[in-house]
Amino acid sequence: MRQIHKSFIWALERLKSFGVLEIKGDFCTLKSDFVIGSIDISRSKKVFLKSFNPAHTRDWVVQGGFGLKKGDVILAKINTAKGVKSHKTTKKRTNARYITTLFSPQTHIIALIVMNKGRYKAFALSNSMENVLVDVNVSQKSLKVLPKNCVVKLELQSKNITEVLGVLDDAHIDEKIVLGYYDKQEVFSEEALKMADSFGQVVEASMYPSREDLRHLPFCVIDPIDAKDHDDAIYFDSKTHTLYVAIADVSEYVSINSVLDNEARKRGFSIYFPHKVVPMLPFALSAHICSLLPNEDRLAMVWQITLDENAQVIESRLFEAIIKSYANVSYEQINQWLNHPRSKHTIPKNITQWLKAYIPYVQKYKENRLCYGYEFNHQEIILELNQDAFVCGWHKHKQTFAHSIIEESMLLANTQSAKMLQSHTPKALFRIHPPPKEERIRMLMWELENLGFEVLDSKNLHTLITHLQTQSHNETLRDLLDSAIIRSFAKATYSTTNVGHFGLGFESYTHFTSPIRRYSDLVVHRILKAILHQEKNLTFLLESLNGIAEDLNVKEKQISHIEQYFYHLKMLRYTAFLLEQDSKPLMCQALVIDEISHCVALDIIPEAKILLPQSLEKFALVSVEIVNVDRVRGIIYGEIRLTNKGDSVKQKDFYV
Repeated sequence: MRQIHKSFIWALERLKSFGVLEIKGDFCTLKSDFVIGSIDISRSKKVFLKSFNPAHTRDWVVQGGFGLKKGDVILAKINTAKGVKSHKTTKKRTNARYITTLFSPQTHIIALIVMNKGRYKAFALSNSMENVLVDVNVSQKSLKVLPKNCVVKLELQSKNITEVLGVLDDAHIDEKIVLGYYDKQEVFSEEALKMADSFGQVVEASMYPSREDLRHLPFCVIDPIDAKDHDDAIYFDSKTHTLYVAIADVSEYVSINSVLDNEARKRGFSIYFPHKVVPMLPFALSAHICSLLPNEDRLAMVWQITLDENAQVIESRLFEAIIKSYANVSYEQINQWLNHPRSKHTIPKNITQWLKAYIPYVQKYKENRLCYGYEFNHQEIILELNQDAFVCGWHKHKQTFAHSIIEESMLLANTQSAKMLQSHTPKALFRIHPPPKEERIRMLMWELENLGFEVLDSKNLHTLITHLQTQSHNETLRDLLDSAIIRSFAKATYSTTNVGHFGLGFESYTHFTSPIRRYSDLVVHRILKAILHQEKNLTFLLESLNGIAEDLNVKEKQISHIEQYFYHLKMLRYTAFLLEQDSKPLMCQALVIDEISHCVALDIIPEAKILLPQSLEKFALVSVEIVNVDRVRGIIYGEIRLTNKGDSVKQKDFYV
């Protein structure tokens, strides 16, 4: 103990206070039934503990410790659960019960000011210090004047309050909580705003004589009905079987290492909430001069792609252009026209003419692609918020053929961009998706077979998965099956080394089509422009790619967590509201997602995570009564009211 550096004495004292150390003279060791290690989190949100003790050859599944983050260092107590069978093997799954967090890379917390034993303290709303009360470096007199249920941002090292966010009872605070928790800024610097405004809102075509003028072509933008940032427009020449994919030329306005570029890289991506967007770029760019607004001249990077009768690419070229969107229409408008072509609609005739000619190519290209790639159902839940920021309803966002028109067009542009990168540079910024490991596939097939699915005896993974999908006799079952399959896959990431995109079935792939909302696409635009113009700065652009790829992968996970956390906070309020409104029990159907005690609601409060008092078999379908909502700890508590042994995704059919 004499050799312990003074900066770690606090950790030693902390461990002593929990009684987990064996002390003999100047030596202390951790008792054998305890473990210290770092947290890792799987794609299915299961929390694992990696021990610092090299004698421990396996990871532990962590019980408790809601809100733990990857990289947190914790103390846990080991307990071995009963053995569970895996595919062709039997092994014991070892769990470890969370005790306390010893270290977190997190620098701040979002906390509720509460009274505890006569003193005001900060209680973390959701982080690795769950259930820990933190002293605040502010006088009790100052804390007393804060409003009831006041939420603050607290710097952990100094214990100083850096920002007062508002009160927990105000639903508008939810976005402040999630943005503050991940330290994301919504407001741009004055310098960035001034630079964005300096470009104006009108493109003067005469200033760009070297660009190809495509304003005579009736381009069309197809987007969600409430979209503000329009990245892409398409046009199909039926005579030459040529698709034009025009993408907003953001790099013309955002030069490398400029104030705007620094802001865009720091943010990485736009953040989308149900009621608003926190953009990667100021609105003067993202919603105006860069956005492909109807009847406005705009700068674009354009892929001209000629297809044969089988929708195979014959030739393609990339160039800088000036375009004009003749109409910005919604997916709903396109679907209305597709389903009722003779009814009245607002889509211009010169657009419906080429759309009609393009549809067979979309269908054929998608058919070809799915011979190697996969199509997974995911009906996103869209929350409807009222003026008080409370959930007043929700609906499922369904994929339609209108979405396919745009998606397949963007895939064509992205694959052509990747091929151009690969043929001209030693490395670039690729979007990669490695195939799943063989062991994970074996486990997946074993689990699905136990649920009643027929699993073919085939080594061809594409054949295995597509056969499983044919057994889904309704949308809900297909959604659940696809979710299980996706969880067994690695997540797509950015990399300077191309390994292909397994999920889409492409040998090379990149992100080119969304430079308004993704920094990766902006970087790819710069590289492609350097190739087109044979610029000397290409080497300079490539040198920074490793760091950019790594940074974007981290930020992409953060953005996903932000959007999920916001959804979770809204569902906490919505569930509490439903409990208060009706004297009848609040019941929902739910799917068990792990062997600890978590399930996910399938209806009433869709995708809300519910904590059960007991463990159940993974993928069991249960009827759950919601009994309580703890908005401070962020937990919805439920109790099982109906379940039958053997019920599973396959066997219990209560869906339409």
